[in-house]
Amino acid sequence: MKIRRTEERDLPQLQKIFTQGIARQRSEGNFSQWREDYPTIEVVKADIKAGTGWVCVADDDQTVLGTWALGGHEPVYNHLKSGQWNYDLPYQVIHRMGTVPGQGAGKFIIAHLQATCDYPRVDTFEKNSAMIKLLQKTGFKHCGVAYYEGFGDMQTFDYKRQHQTK
Repeated sequence: MKIRRTEERDLPQLQKIFTQGIARQRSEGNFSQWREDYPTIEVVKADIKAGTGWVCVADDDQTVLGTWALGGHEPVYNHLKSGQWNYDLPYQVIHRMGTVPGQGAGKFIIAHLQATCDYPRVDTFEKNSAMIKLLQKTGFKHCGVAYYEGFGDMQTFDYKRQHQTK
């Protein structure tokens, strides 16, 4: 597997990942986070234009196994509904992460982010058990709850990369 920026050629596969993700979320009772109107290919096109869209692909560089966007400041994060962030540092936000189940792409993406981002933050709906388990397994710490208008309460997590000293 490898990581690269999202390209227009990836859009049909991303639509399939979103459709599968919506079905999986609904089967877990999560009707708020991913819906028919979000995420959309139009949002991904904006990510491509902004340079914030990423994919995890198989070694063939064609088969998309996962997707996410990496953003900057998130206004909702200024005031958590409950709890607090573990660090008051510049951060990057993981948005709209979705993967093809059973391929290991989620762990691969998180490992990549932990190696390349000093301080990533992420939020997810409390019924998104797969994402919460992935974050906990990979060392992310629960911080509290953020509230998004139109989406509701989201569980927040952060991770601070430990720099190696020589």
